[in-house]
Amino acid sequence: MTRVVVVTGGSKGIGRSVAQRFAEAGDDVVITGRNERTLAEAAAALDARAIQCDARSPTDVSSFARQVGARVDVLVTMAGGNSDLDRPLGEHASLEEIAAAWRANLDANLLSTVLNTTALLPAIAAGGSIITVSSIGAEYASTSYGAAKAAVAAWTAGLSARVGPRGVTANTIAPGYI
Repeated sequence: MTRVVVVTGGSKGIGRSVAQRFAEAGDDVVITGRNERTLAEAAAALDARAIQCDARSPTDVSSFARQVGARVDVLVTMAGGNSDLDRPLGEHASLEEIAAAWRANLDANLLSTVLNTTALLPAIAAGGSIITVSSIGAEYASTSYGAAKAAVAAWTAGLSARVGPRGVTANTIAPGYI
């Protein structure tokens, strides 16, 4: 039986590379992304099903989960990003700027992982896998991005304990700089 593999954030970057590997293995791949053009290009190149979704939006994620279907064998939560790179905060940043940077990174990395995983959890089959993505930055960086990625790893450890008894694995990977 062909596996159903969902890769959030699968339209570009590491997510697209991950989706490509699953597609090359013959899996039925579903990718998500926010940018309609980028998503369509990736879906065509990968022969994947594309669902436009802002992984931070409960409304979008609910709609996406309904469109995925009743069975998911592998979920890879690649959606995320590092807003610290977009606008590094200097030592004279205002509290408003600091709060905005923290919210952006927590939403893009932790909240997106929690929402997408929770929405798809009922569809993840026994023997299925959940792979969340942290970062080496969770160990070595003291930014809002590093903290968000550390939280992903901690949340996934708790998730693993909850889904393990029903035969589902949940693990975190932590890529380095790419």
